[in-house]
Amino acid sequence: MSRYEQRKRKLLQNPEVAEGYWEMDSELELMRAFDAAREQMHLSTEEVARRMGRHREALSRMLNSPHPNPQLDTLTRMLKALDVTADIHLRRASEGDPPIRVKVDINDVA
Repeated sequence: MSRYEQRKRKLLQNPEVAEGYWEMDSELELMRAFDAAREQMHLSTEEVARRMGRHREALSRMLNSPHPNPQLDTLTRMLKALDVTADIHLRRASEGDPPIRVKVDINDVA
């Protein structure tokens, strides 16, 4: 295990640090997944923003922000703009599992 992982594991034993870390990690993971799907579908940020009824700059800020904090209606608009769906599967967590795990599975049928 790397020194980084050792330090991270130690810090995450503090409940306050862990709560902030997992919240931030979940938001970033979700935004990375949306951006990966957009890229796999060969869509520009401008096109996705247009489909969402938003400005490209606003979408770019959210996708590139270290603290995106997207609301559910924004996530729903992004899903509709990309013409994709998200499946949510709730299960018991195993030790070390992040609260949200995102998998992008876009089959390009162009």
